[in-house]
Amino acid sequence: MKTETFLKTGEFARLCHTTKETLFHYDREGILRPRYVSENGYRRYGVEQYFDFDLITLLKETGSSLGEIKSYRDACDPHAYLRLLRERVTVLRRERARLVRREAMLEKLVTLTEEALEAEYDVLFFEEREPERILVTPTDSEKMRSCGGTVECYATCLAHDMERGDDASPPLGMVIPEENARNADFRLCHFFTRAEAEDSGDIREIPGGRYAVLFHRGEFSSQAMAFGAMVAKLKKDGIQLQGDTYIYDLMSYFLTGSAVEYAAKHIVRVK
Repeated sequence: MKTETFLKTGEFARLCHTTKETLFHYDREGILRPRYVSENGYRRYGVEQYFDFDLITLLKETGSSLGEIKSYRDACDPHAYLRLLRERVTVLRRERARLVRREAMLEKLVTLTEEALEAEYDVLFFEEREPERILVTPTDSEKMRSCGGTVECYATCLAHDMERGDDASPPLGMVIPEENARNADFRLCHFFTRAEAEDSGDIREIPGGRYAVLFHRGEFSSQAMAFGAMVAKLKKDGIQLQGDTYIYDLMSYFLTGSAVEYAAKHIVRVK
């Protein structure tokens, strides 16, 4: 043995920026064994094994199990290696898309939280809004009248979104149909999320135009009362409601830790 071409376990670990325990584990798993083991048990690694370790690290970081890596290394098949690399590319692309969706969700939570913190509550005002495409999912309006029922309906809607591959877009809010809104009936019949180009289902548009807006913070009955007062005020002022009412959930449970009291933004188009 030419000792100058070999490294002790600790030396090889430092070269690879890892630990001796990791090297021992890889040895036990049969994916990276020392090039030489003496009769008294001393391990020696060849310097060139650094590239083996580097490849194992790359495959691990891209989702391969140690078992998959071992199978590839045992086979010594370049075609199998190519298939493995292509599989890892596919996995990384999926992961990148998932992270993009997660980033979009966090950005939305930042916007909603800022809006919840900066809003002036229980003050009716008007704003011009651009059109917004939404995907609507029906829900149980009776269950939505209780805290537990609301959570159950919310979870069902979120599961529906995950089934269509959207694991980063919880509902933006709820919809009160126009016929209920005109009678100040706080009946939440649908959830809605922002519609993407590839979405299918009940796609609608929140029309652009002039909207009456009210921020309110409170439990369900308090939200219903605030909505009723909003509708009554508009009618008293001779302002007509046009279309459904949309209740944007400001995700305030992240701030309050409460699923009972929440902040919401009520909007309805008017003329």
